Amino acid sequence: MKIYVSGEDYLKTILMLQKKNGMVRSIDLARHMVDSNPSVSHAVKTLREGRFLMMDQDYCLHLTDIGREVIVCCQSSKNSLIT
Repeated sequence: MKIYVSGEDYLKTILMLQKKNGMVRSIDLARHMVDSNPSVSHAVKTLREGRFLMMDQDYCLHLTDIGREVIVCCQSSKNSLIT
């Protein structure tokens, strides 16, 4: 599945919030990104369908291996543009 820049931004933010807080829910994501709950809900649904992240029974978001790969690839391509 193709991922757009906005999807990459959501994945990076989820990873950052996970490292900071230990867990991330959609509401945490909406508050951090200053985005509406429906927009975040739609983005999370799309990323789940693309298997970039998953949600557990407590509604916490977790990056999948595919989601982590996207972040690594994004960081690598940005670093190559800088050098």
